[in-house]
Amino acid sequence: MSLKYAAISASSSGDNTIVAAVTGQKIVLVSYVVVAAGDVSVTWKSGASTSLSGAMALAANGGAAPGAGPLTPAGVAGLLETAGGEALVLNLSAAVSVGGHIAYRLVTV
Repeated sequence: MSLKYAAISASSSGDNTIVAAVTGQKIVLVSYVVVAAGDVSVTWKSGASTSLSGAMALAANGGAAPGAGPLTPAGVAGLLETAGGEALVLNLSAAVSVGGHIAYRLVTV
């Protein structure tokens, strides 16, 4: 299982692509860290329409950091996954700076 990594640097209200869509692949999110500069709710999405998480309210300078090692159930199954050929998107409820990073893997569909 080969992990890939990406930075999170989002500040636009609405959808922010974190990992671009890959034809014939789904994106499996293994871990993430997000920290918000102000009050904002964030929602992970598969592409433009399918929510993968509920809205998570973050306070100013607050964040979330769920994750798992590669040998735990989340490391094998992942925390969430996109549909095949869809981008991994972080939706912001307001134009607030959100930073962090993710670990993910690509799986052929």
